[in-house]
Amino acid sequence: MAIRSRMLVMILLAMFSTSCTLPSLASPTPFTFPTPDLTHTAIFAITPSATSPPATVTPTEEAISATETSLSGTAVATPTGLTPLPSATMGSLSERPNGSPITATYLSTPPIIDGDISGWSTTAYSAEETVPYAGDNWTGASDLSATFYIGWDTDYLYLAVNRTDDTFVQVSWGRYMYRGDDVEIQLDTDLAGDFHSAVMSGDDYQIGLSPGNFDSLESEAYRWYPRYLESWLRTVVVEAGRKDGGYVLEAKIPWTVFDVTPADGTRFGFALSLSDNDTVGTSSWQSMVSSVNTRRVTDPTTWGTLILEGSTGE
Repeated sequence: MAIRSRMLVMILLAMFSTSCTLPSLASPTPFTFPTPDLTHTAIFAITPSATSPPATVTPTEEAISATETSLSGTAVATPTGLTPLPSATMGSLSERPNGSPITATYLSTPPIIDGDISGWSTTAYSAEETVPYAGDNWTGASDLSATFYIGWDTDYLYLAVNRTDDTFVQVSWGRYMYRGDDVEIQLDTDLAGDFHSAVMSGDDYQIGLSPGNFDSLESEAYRWYPRYLESWLRTVVVEAGRKDGGYVLEAKIPWTVFDVTPADGTRFGFALSLSDNDTVGTSSWQSMVSSVNTRRVTDPTTWGTLILEGSTGE
């Protein structure tokens, strides 16, 4: 009995060993997932591991502005290929190269604004320079020119104009007064701040002074620029009087019109100009002369320079 049991065990072991080597029972091939195609969708893209942000780089003075110059007169280095701006020293930014500077004298006693300029004793300046695009109707100083005087105190800018004009015409008012014989002032109140800017900004002003027509049309003042402040200027006092071959005009303009607090030595961009119409009964701009012959209406770099001179005593 014991012998039969041993033989049965040996037979079973032999059968099991043989079955492990049969071809039909070969081990299966391991399965591998296919590689995703990243060109069709981004959902298979590998999420990059977090990296530290790059270190903050503090720009050098050269990197901030390659062509900027300092007010102390030391120029910043300019990369090869770039044209540097003119030296931006305070001296070069305080006076425009157009004509000679005009000085407004401090007036301790305000002038009486009544259309009589005989009491003015400050320096006389002229406005008889033709300007670009002024038309070809101007024939000389007897056709249109002026002598003017300018002064100031802490409250007002004062102006007196002695205008020579062979034919007086003014039938327009308000924003259209330039279509007749008016006086115009341009003032850049931040001369150094935007010295090289050839476009008008919020600190550039243009106002007109009209004598009226010495009948039903009254004298007045109007502000064209800045555009967002365009309006009649009711706080400006304008008085005018006729004379043979022209007229005289006086004005006192509050500094608040220009949003300025005046001081001795303050400098502005400045031009005083005269519009002219020689066709009686019409509203038409025909020619212009100015205190500076480079003057263009919307380019402050073409204006001259005004300097406030004298002490306020404060």
